[in-house]
Amino acid sequence: MKNFFLISIVVLFSCVSEQSENNDFQDTSSELKALRLNNNFATPYRVLETTLSDASVFDEFYGNTGQTIGYVLRYYFYTTIRLNADSNTLTSMDGSKFNIEETDSPLQLTRSTIEVIAGMSFGSIEYKEFVETYFSGCIDLSGIPFPCVSTKEYEPVCGCDGLTYNNRGEAHCAGVQSVTDGPC
Repeated sequence: MKNFFLISIVVLFSCVSEQSENNDFQDTSSELKALRLNNNFATPYRVLETTLSDASVFDEFYGNTGQTIGYVLRYYFYTTIRLNADSNTLTSMDGSKFNIEETDSPLQLTRSTIEVIAGMSFGSIEYKEFVETYFSGCIDLSGIPFPCVSTKEYEPVCGCDGLTYNNRGEAHCAGVQSVTDGPC
């Protein structure tokens, strides 16, 4: 009888442990954690909440970096990605919230998020380091007029960074030094 109770407890513990592991898996499938932390803030990472629900869409490459868009956001911009949200919102390390444009395109979501981060104090430093790492000679941040205004017409160009811009003016406002006609 003693052995029966001992076996029952072991089986019960095993089932609880397995259920806990499954719950952990479900939690991580709806969140892609930041790959680096910035310890200058109480919250050492940003949080991008997105309406996108499939984590694999963040496996697309970001321009000519050879890195996925998920890696770029999570590593270079200290951002955790939370899936299945009601809207696209970025919460900065200081707790400020920013609305990010609604889109079904993970690449456009990433570009919009990076644009917002690049406007932040620490984010502008992160963006400059990112550009220097991957787009040196292609993007010149010092040559961008402020404010930079471009027209809205859609005449797509492919920037030397491997990203498509709506038109030459938009590429110029991003500091892109050379473009070719048509999307990338």
